[in-house]
Amino acid sequence: MFKTIRARMLFGFGLLLVCLLSILGAFLYAQVKGTVVPLTQELSQEVLRARAIGLGHLFRGYLNDVRTLSRDAVIRSGKLPAIQRELVGRKADNNPDYEIVFFADAVGTYVGSNDTSGYVGDRSYFKAIMQEGKNEVIGEPVTSRATGATVFVIASAVFDAQGQRIGVLAATVLLDTLTEVAGAINIGSQGFGWVMDHQGLLIAHPNETLRMKLNLMKSAENGYQGLDLIGQTLAKGESGLSTYRRPDGTVFSTIYTPIPNTPNWGLGVSLQESMLMARADGLMQSILWGMVVVLALVLLLVFVLSGKIAAPLRQLMEGVDFVGAGHLDHKLDIRTGDEIQSLALAFNRMTDDLQTQMRDLAAVTAEKARVDGELRAANGIQASMLPRIFPPYPDIANLDLFATMEPAKEVGGDFYDFYRLDEQRLCVCIGDVSGKGVPAALFMVIGMTILKNLVRQGLPLEQVFAQANNMLCSDNSMFITVFMGILDTTTGDFEYISAGHNPPLISHAGEAFSMIATRTHLVLGGMEDVPYQSSRLRMAPGDILFIYTDGLTEAQNAAGELYSDARMLAAINALQDRSVKGLVEGMRQQVAGFVLDAPPADDLTMLALTLTTGAGTSSEKSALAGRH
Repeated sequence: MFKTIRARMLFGFGLLLVCLLSILGAFLYAQVKGTVVPLTQELSQEVLRARAIGLGHLFRGYLNDVRTLSRDAVIRSGKLPAIQRELVGRKADNNPDYEIVFFADAVGTYVGSNDTSGYVGDRSYFKAIMQEGKNEVIGEPVTSRATGATVFVIASAVFDAQGQRIGVLAATVLLDTLTEVAGAINIGSQGFGWVMDHQGLLIAHPNETLRMKLNLMKSAENGYQGLDLIGQTLAKGESGLSTYRRPDGTVFSTIYTPIPNTPNWGLGVSLQESMLMARADGLMQSILWGMVVVLALVLLLVFVLSGKIAAPLRQLMEGVDFVGAGHLDHKLDIRTGDEIQSLALAFNRMTDDLQTQMRDLAAVTAEKARVDGELRAANGIQASMLPRIFPPYPDIANLDLFATMEPAKEVGGDFYDFYRLDEQRLCVCIGDVSGKGVPAALFMVIGMTILKNLVRQGLPLEQVFAQANNMLCSDNSMFITVFMGILDTTTGDFEYISAGHNPPLISHAGEAFSMIATRTHLVLGGMEDVPYQSSRLRMAPGDILFIYTDGLTEAQNAAGELYSDARMLAAINALQDRSVKGLVEGMRQQVAGFVLDAPPADDLTMLALTLTTGAGTSSEKSALAGRH
C-alpha cells in the first residue's frame, strides 16, 4: 500500500499523531464532560431544591391563610348565610391564586366566595378533617363542583367557641397556577418542570396531553422507560438524578425532589440529555479544529524531511526486502559515510548471526521433539500401570469404584492402585511423591511396586508400611505420602493407615461428607524404623469413601487462592447424590471451574468407592446369609 519511505513516514507520523491527538482529545473531552456536566447537574439540583423549598413555603402560606380565616368569628358561628356573606365580602382581599374560598358544615353543605353552594361531604379532604380528625389537609387534585376547573384544595378544620369541630374552611387553587410555578424553573433552553402527587399522577406539566393523565408509576404501559423508577423514588420522599426514555426514543435527564409541606408531592425538572453536553460539545469542536491544524503542520514538516532521507533508505529497504524473502546470504553495499552505512553494516552482521541461530534452532527443535516423544511414551507407560477398567470387579456386585489421575506435567508423581487380596478383601491405595516430572514418576513406580508386593505377601498393614518405609529410605531424597486401606466387602470392615497423607472423606448413609480421623504418621521414605499403627472403621451399604491427593485442596487459581478443604467439602456435598464416577468427575469439573486458565500446580488424583445394597460374590452371599 505504501511503496515509498515518504509515504510510510507520512502514514507513520500521521497515525501516531492522530492516536496521540485522539487520546488527548478523549482526555480533554472526559475532563470537560466530567466538569461541565456534573457542575450543571449540581447547580440544577440546587436550583430545584431551592424551588421545592419555595413551593413548600407557598403551600405553607396557603395553609396559614386558610387557618387564619377559619378562626374568624363569623366562620366559627357555623351559620351558612352569614358565612357566605362574609366570604363574598372578602373575595377582593383573597390571595389571587385562590379560585374560591368556601365553608362546608359538618354534613358537607358548602357556601363559597363566588356566591355558590353545594355538597362536598364525599370529598377526601372533607372526610380527612371531619371523620379522621385532621386539622389541616392539602387535597389531591379534583374537578371543582363550583367552576368545573381542575384544582387542589387547601383545607382547615373550623372549631366553634366551645372547641367543637363544626366544619371545614377551604380554598381551591387552580392546577394551572402550579404548572406556571413549575414551568418557571429554567434549566437550559429546553428544560421543563413538573409536579407529581403521591400516587404518581402528573398534576402539573407544560404538556396538557400529559397533565392529569400520565401516571409515573404506570408510565411503562405508555412506552416510557425508567420514568416509573423516578415516580417510585419520589413516592418514598427521596431526591435523585436519573434518566428516562420517552416512547419516541428521546432520553431525558431528570432531577427531582420532594416538596415540603405537601402530601408527599414531588417536583422535577427534565432536560433532554443531549442538551447537557451542548456546551461541552461546543468547546470540544474548537479543540478538535485546533488539533486538525496541528496535524496538518506536522504532516507538512514530515513530508519535507522525508524527501531528504528517502533516497539512501530506499536502497536499504530493497536489501531488507530481499533478505526478508529468505536470502540470508545477501549483503548490503551502502557507502554513505553516515548512520545509514553503519546500519547496513550492522544488518550484514545480523544476517550472519541469524544464519547461525537458525542452524542452532533446528538442532534444538529436533532435540525437543525427541524429548517430547519420550515424555509422551512415559506418560502412556505410567497411565498403563494404573487400573483403568471401571467397574473393576463385575463379580462383586455390591462394590462400585472409580479413580482418576491427572499429572501436572507429562508424567507425574501421584498414583492410585486397587487390587483384590482374596474373594472378599480389596486393597485400595493412593499416594503423592514429593516433586514432579520424570524423577517423581520413577520414584512413584518404585513405591507403588513395593507396597503392592508387601501387601500381597499377606503381611499385616503396619508391617507393610514399616518395611516399605525402610526400603524407600535407602539412598533417597524423596518421600511419598500414602493412604492405604483393606476393605472386607462382606462385612464392610475397613482397616487403613495414613503416612502423612490428606485425610480421606466419608459419607455415612447419605449424610454429609466429613474427614476420617487418622493417626499421625511420618511419610514413607522420610526416616527409617518408624512405627505405623492402623485404624479401623465400618462401611455400611450406601457409605461413600473419597480419597484424594493435595492436588485437589491446593489447586490454585490465577489470583493464587487455594481450593482449600472448605471448598472441597462444600463441592463434594453438593455432588453427594451422584455415583462414584459422577462424584469424581464432578469434583474434577469443580476444580477446573476454580482454576480456569491457571496452569496446574500439582498432580490431581481422586478415588471414590461405595458398598451398594446389591448382591456380592458367592462367598459374600454365604457370609451375609450366615449373619441372618
